[in-house]
Amino acid sequence: MRMSILGILFLCFSSLVATAADRVQLTLDSSEADAVLSILSKRADGKSINDADWQALFAAEPYKRLKIREASMHRDFTDADFQKFVLSADIATKTPQLKTTLAAWKKADLARVAGRILPYLPDGAHVKASVYPVVKPKTNSFVFETDTNPAIFLYLDPEQSQSEFENTVAHESHHIGFSDANKRYEEKIKALPANARKAAEWMGAFGEGLAVLAAAGSAEVHPLKDFNNDQRIRWDQDMKFADQELIQVDQFFRDLIEGGFTKPEVADHVAFSFFGYRGPWYTVGYLMGQKVEKHFGRAVLIQCMSDPRQLLLKYNEAAATENEAAAQKLPLWSPQVLQAVGIQSK
Repeated sequence: MRMSILGILFLCFSSLVATAADRVQLTLDSSEADAVLSILSKRADGKSINDADWQALFAAEPYKRLKIREASMHRDFTDADFQKFVLSADIATKTPQLKTTLAAWKKADLARVAGRILPYLPDGAHVKASVYPVVKPKTNSFVFETDTNPAIFLYLDPEQSQSEFENTVAHESHHIGFSDANKRYEEKIKALPANARKAAEWMGAFGEGLAVLAAAGSAEVHPLKDFNNDQRIRWDQDMKFADQELIQVDQFFRDLIEGGFTKPEVADHVAFSFFGYRGPWYTVGYLMGQKVEKHFGRAVLIQCMSDPRQLLLKYNEAAATENEAAAQKLPLWSPQVLQAVGIQSK
């Protein structure tokens, strides 16, 4: 029996869906937020909060991993401090909004949202992680232990629109996929001298800018199209300084490679400062990703994700081409930086 065209199309579509489902597996664990909201509800109802309530919070997997993460960032984080935060007047006033937001997030199709970034990942890259909506003092969202036990921490924000929430999930999901695609990168750079290897490792931080691009879905749209106008304006203002920031990061790489930092922790402090509020790792990373995609196509950009050093090289090639006809020249990465990390300009 011949199969109909419709049947063939259905099978092809089913195969694509299955492939996407295999590549994106997110597990929601809201136990920390549930425990916090349970305490807040009891307080609002005038009920006493007992030790069992706090132990339910402290035993929640997202809470335990949040403590580990904050400790790794050298930030103070104690149960007593967190209790004070949960019992603060500011959080109490937000209880109804937090409940509504968490209920909406529990219904969200996280796999569908995360699947948005698959076109910006190599075919073999996977996005598998635990997703933790959390009530916490700091308002950031982030990924943790991407190489061993990937987790996405999402700050439970009642002020965040649905489109902003989905963009955040997509952005953080790209980090998970980016890490999966980068598994052999450490092997590629292990023979480099220590300082050059450290610089090559930090080049992976440009994944922040690539995640902005991937979450937006195209180099042809505004990278913060899913966010409010204030955030789009701030991004546009920050991007005006991306050229200067590239030069700043280039100097950091040169100082690092040439032994300009007497203590490793000083170099790390400088590198961490480049995260900021969408700092150079975001803006310069996005600038490079956008230029590479526009000049060479998305396939080449995706190849760069498996070796972030290549992102700098291909950006230089794209920028050099643009500079031939441009009055305002784009800055380039120093030849000594590229050579030190094992790649050569053409």
